[in-house]
Amino acid sequence: MAMTGTQRTAGRSWIDKEFSSDVTPAKRALALALQEVCRHITPDKSSRNRVTQAKAAEHLGCSESSLSRFLSGQALPAFGLVKHFHKRACDDTGGEEHVGVTLDHLRDLHDQAKAEKCHSCVGLTAEVELLTHQLQEAKAECEVLRQEVTQLVLLRRDVAEQKAVIARLKAARAGLQARLAARTSSAPLPVPRRKGDRQRRQNDVSAARQLAKKAGDLIRSEGADVALTLVRQNAEALSPHEMALLLLLLRKQRDHQLADDVIHIYGRDQSDQDVMSASLELYEQGATDDAGAMLRAALR
Repeated sequence: MAMTGTQRTAGRSWIDKEFSSDVTPAKRALALALQEVCRHITPDKSSRNRVTQAKAAEHLGCSESSLSRFLSGQALPAFGLVKHFHKRACDDTGGEEHVGVTLDHLRDLHDQAKAEKCHSCVGLTAEVELLTHQLQEAKAECEVLRQEVTQLVLLRRDVAEQKAVIARLKAARAGLQARLAARTSSAPLPVPRRKGDRQRRQNDVSAARQLAKKAGDLIRSEGADVALTLVRQNAEALSPHEMALLLLLLRKQRDHQLADDVIHIYGRDQSDQDVMSASLELYEQGATDDAGAMLRAALR
């Protein structure tokens, strides 16, 4: 006597899966066809009606969880696996005519489910592309913000350094002003010029004029470095008055770079008294910029 469908599936309640609402029609149809195929799976001929899902999965060459997902429409198996399921059922029952589902029908159902899946993925693909684009924009914005933060940190560091320099300059100026005040209060009263003073000042003018002329000639013949060496060798022998006259003559000769170098060196190397005397002479002669430059060089 032939077995009924109920008799065939006795002990196989795991085949009849409930479909969730998100299972599409084509995937549902394929899952129903696979359920029918699995009704004919008989790993052990002696226990035809007592096949468990675990034994069926082992017989079909897949995991139990994967088999459950295929039969419930939650996952789409590769067609090679569908073909393998069908072959196993045909081998177990003795031919395709006993399975009730042809391989061609399974192929059509699989193609429809695959096409349906691809169609539903279009919206997801577009959403992924949009999110990817938004992520790239966010990364670019973060990079811009990172660069701005770096620039801000550097600017704050520069401001702090500038404030420190200003503080040091103010302290140096205060110290110089205090020394000038102390020297002014203790300076001797001026005395009448002696008869030899005029002759001495004339000699100062002559010495400064000769040195200025020789330095100018060296600039044009051998270079500024040689001229600067000459002036530095004679700087110790020059009085503050002679140094001021030398600088005025260099300016008059338009040897400005040499004059700037001499001011820096004299202000840096000579005593405060000599620097102040030479600066005062320059100031009285109208060379206020040079006087200020010499004082600033003394503060460094």
